[in-house]
Amino acid sequence: MSFLSLSEALSIQSEPLKNKIEILQAELETVQDTFYALFWLYTHDFLYISPSIEHVTGHPFQHFEQHGMVFFSSIIPPDLIGNIYQTMYVQADSIKNDPDGLFAEEFLHVEAAVFDSDKSLIPVQYNAVLLDEKAFDPISYLVFCSWIDKRNKTESEVQVLESFIKKKLLEVKKSYFQSNPDRFQFLQSKNKISDREKEIALLLAQGHSTKAISEQLHISFNTVESHRKNLLQKLEAKNTAELIYKFNWV
Repeated sequence: MSFLSLSEALSIQSEPLKNKIEILQAELETVQDTFYALFWLYTHDFLYISPSIEHVTGHPFQHFEQHGMVFFSSIIPPDLIGNIYQTMYVQADSIKNDPDGLFAEEFLHVEAAVFDSDKSLIPVQYNAVLLDEKAFDPISYLVFCSWIDKRNKTESEVQVLESFIKKKLLEVKKSYFQSNPDRFQFLQSKNKISDREKEIALLLAQGHSTKAISEQLHISFNTVESHRKNLLQKLEAKNTAELIYKFNWV
């Protein structure tokens, strides 16, 4: 496959925001000894990866284009793969459990390593922001991330690079949110829905009536109706059909 520009991979339609993201991409890609990627956590499809990955790792860019995350995983030391992904998942879960987590200035960060083309180990610092989510089980997040090659760098030099890169990652995140305000206003509302309300919304989406839901959950008809009305208000839906549509909007 051929990777798009970052703005195309994010499906940005607004020309001003597209231009801004293209400038941010250019600024990031001028930072030496770094590379960047955009992918869905858990599904692991690369939507974008910077050509500088070839310079850092020595592996041909075409390998990443053709084989994506499968090839990238193959250059991570086997003894580190489990720890890297487990750390990412734990951090993603902590963000998921915070109603404002997706919208906060939170980062995934992992000490990691990859093999270069000569099988030498490259220690890398991984940082990422979450841009979006899909209602899978578990929830999948759209991740925009950076890797910093830590070879021949002091800790303070890595920290300076991290600070600059994090600022740019957050600017991309802000621009992405601005590109679809209705989407992210909805997500803010959805993330504040209670577990019981989510349960009822899912049952409504499956076609169950209020009476059937009350019997299945062993709660009163009026309680189900109260939750349904709360859902209509939180999701700014005019009726149950629009509620279901918005709840399943991913």
